[in-house]
Amino acid sequence: MSQFLTQLLGTTDLPTYAAWFVLAFIGAATAILIRAKVKYKSSEETPDKWRWGFLIQDNLINLLVGFLITFIFLRFSNETLKMEPTAFGALIIGATNNELALLFMKFSMKARK
Repeated sequence: MSQFLTQLLGTTDLPTYAAWFVLAFIGAATAILIRAKVKYKSSEETPDKWRWGFLIQDNLINLLVGFLITFIFLRFSNETLKMEPTAFGALIIGATNNELALLFMKFSMKARK
């Protein structure tokens, strides 16, 4: 089992990963709340009153994709970028993972043309 965790997580221990993911979630939640202030105000699907359930439902896919982007960054940044992941880096990746996903999608769409 320890060899599996080493392959999955690299040389970083599980508690450090857990802390980084909490920080990444804080960054992602902050970004989502900031975007929610201006996002789709005129849309018919946006509720008139603030609802946490709607916010979570509307951003669930973004959070899942963000989780995967954060994991990929934390796991492989040492190998590919030759930089050790940090707590601040996890926070920044969490806050910007939605924009990174959109950037990848735009790049992918241009490559298909």
